[in-house]
Amino acid sequence: MVQEDAEAVLRAMMAPLSAARRGGPLPGVPFSREAVANAFVMLGLLLEARAEEILAEYRPGLTAKGFQIGVLTGELSVRPGAHGFQDAQAVGSGRLSRIPLAVAAGPVPLAVPGMDLSLIWATLSPGGVWLHLRALRPDNDGMPGHDRRARRASPTCRLGEEIRSGLSLTDDLGRRYSVRPVRGGGGPVTTGRSGERIHRWDGEMLAEPELHDSPPVRVVMPAPASVATGSADPPWPTPAECYLAALAQVTSMSISTDDRTAELDTAQIVAAVADALLRTGALPASSALLSGSPAANGGNPGWRLPLMHLLARHAHQRARTAEPHRAGLAVALPLRHATAVIESITAHEGLVSIQLYGHPWVTGEYWPMITPCFQVRAVDDTGAEHEGVQAGGGGSPEGSWEFWFWPPIIPAARQIRVIVSTLWEAASAELDIPRRPA
Repeated sequence: MVQEDAEAVLRAMMAPLSAARRGGPLPGVPFSREAVANAFVMLGLLLEARAEEILAEYRPGLTAKGFQIGVLTGELSVRPGAHGFQDAQAVGSGRLSRIPLAVAAGPVPLAVPGMDLSLIWATLSPGGVWLHLRALRPDNDGMPGHDRRARRASPTCRLGEEIRSGLSLTDDLGRRYSVRPVRGGGGPVTTGRSGERIHRWDGEMLAEPELHDSPPVRVVMPAPASVATGSADPPWPTPAECYLAALAQVTSMSISTDDRTAELDTAQIVAAVADALLRTGALPASSALLSGSPAANGGNPGWRLPLMHLLARHAHQRARTAEPHRAGLAVALPLRHATAVIESITAHEGLVSIQLYGHPWVTGEYWPMITPCFQVRAVDDTGAEHEGVQAGGGGSPEGSWEFWFWPPIIPAARQIRVIVSTLWEAASAELDIPRRPA
């Protein structure tokens, strides 16, 4: 196929918008233009500023004709989506402030009056020490006589503030730090044994220099784990195939804002992105993704995906009721186009998860503005393969997210080879599963 310029392809897609008539439908498939622009930016085929400029050119004319830019027409922007990815990608690893240098695994009980507080993880980074905390205390908000003035702030906000005011940190040089909340959340839960309602809070705080007296708790920060690392093959031969495979996983999507709801034509949007990537030469015409063979879609009937997530959700809920086994790692992976560190590994029954730090890591708000910066999979020492499913976390352009592995890892497995992929490359690390005898 003759390769075309990415900017020319996008401009050709935008051109029919000039023929839009007041009161009529907007030409083309809503969000297909944004999806193509987003793919071009993520794959480095078009600069973000240029893509945004091309999309934005048509907004004033459409608005003048009575079109309301939004969920029914498309946003005509790469925001949310690939916005910031190229800038983040250009930042060298030496300038990152959240990259894990060492990770200590808890839980370690902390003495704060009125609650059961535990330090679950402590992560040392160039920007400070990140404390992953969990707090439990009786849920008294619904009890008669509870001070209504104290209830003006949510229980979650009050609990986070009480933790912040009751903690300090001292390093081995005698320097003291206070802590400030970065993110956190929770709510009331019912204990299994007594039926008592308690309030649970999980969150992160960052240590900052400030004198503040409090009972000290010693947390030993181990050196980065010495494990075997090496390069690995990405799930698809080219970055465009990796991107398209991630985009094509969604078969139904609707988005809403205020009183407007739009059902996206996912098949048409994926086809538009595939066509654009083919025209630019980024997607090989011989790709197995285009053949529709079982190898291209994993051979899974449609019912297996919802079943997988249903069963995994139950397993994840069971893991929350008991303390899992943890190990801090801080294993840096040998990637050239990105920075990735496996911070830690956690295991409970068959549910095994890792915490992954990555840069650059940006997130879009809705499909098709996807930003598959990092993907995770694993192979255990019995030969079984597992998909890494992204769970909680956050941060941009430096992010830290949990990935749990599906299907569950059987008790006979002692190690897993974790493979972390970007659109360009992949790397692996051989990890011991905590508390499983060799």
